[in-house]
Amino acid sequence: MGLLDRFKKKRGAPSPEKERTAPRTEEYSPGGSAIYRYQTPEDRGFRPPEDVCVSMEAVEKHMESIFPGGDGFVYHEIVSDLVHIDVHVLRGPREDDGLVLYTTGMSDLPMSLPEEISDREDLKYAELYMILPGGWDLGGEGSSPKDLPYESVWPIQMLKFLARFPHEYKTWLGWGHSIPNGPDYAPVCPGLGFGGAVLTQPSLVPPLETEDGKLIHFYMVVPAYKQEIEYKLKYGMEGLHQRFVEGKLSMALDIRRPNFCADFQEVLD
Repeated sequence: MGLLDRFKKKRGAPSPEKERTAPRTEEYSPGGSAIYRYQTPEDRGFRPPEDVCVSMEAVEKHMESIFPGGDGFVYHEIVSDLVHIDVHVLRGPREDDGLVLYTTGMSDLPMSLPEEISDREDLKYAELYMILPGGWDLGGEGSSPKDLPYESVWPIQMLKFLARFPHEYKTWLGWGHSIPNGPDYAPVCPGLGFGGAVLTQPSLVPPLETEDGKLIHFYMVVPAYKQEIEYKLKYGMEGLHQRFVEGKLSMALDIRRPNFCADFQEVLD
């Protein structure tokens, strides 16, 4: 089972969860990326969020100003542990327009930055988004992810898992971070070649400064192949970004897109 496979599990009644310690690392990839490893200490039990939807209205207005003219709905989280993560869906005005998925609730709490940048207030808050093709079936208002086949709903589950990840594991997510689906890069969905995800920050969605002075960054989640993630570890996100540019990576998810680093066969320790 890979790390991201945890988002396949259905949530029912609250059950004990294990607290993750803040990652400690002295490991760096050849490309200069810090490599974080996580441990699981004692149980802390179910932890209902203290604050819910703190910046939701501001985030909604921000995203609707960037992607205007369509309608939308929200996949509301019923049972929330630590933070309340909703996934919003924006449909474009035309049927062939893409679908924009974005989170709210991730920015309810600050992320835990490593000691060397712990004073960077501008990096402590984030939300995530992904763009799907216009024909992707996500149901509609009142739909539940459990009512849809996993082949349709996995991007929603991925966003929810990643949005909760920095708070559950006491870490952070930012531009260029990569999350492999376990050491073997298990497929994020049966039948697909993606073995994890990377976070990019195109100028499509600029940061949002809220009325209380909080700066929220928006990172685009790009499902990625094993070789792409390992290429990033070798050459940094700048190197992978150049591959994405050369390959003309589409903003909208293409589950059949080529592997832009298929020629990278180096085995990293």
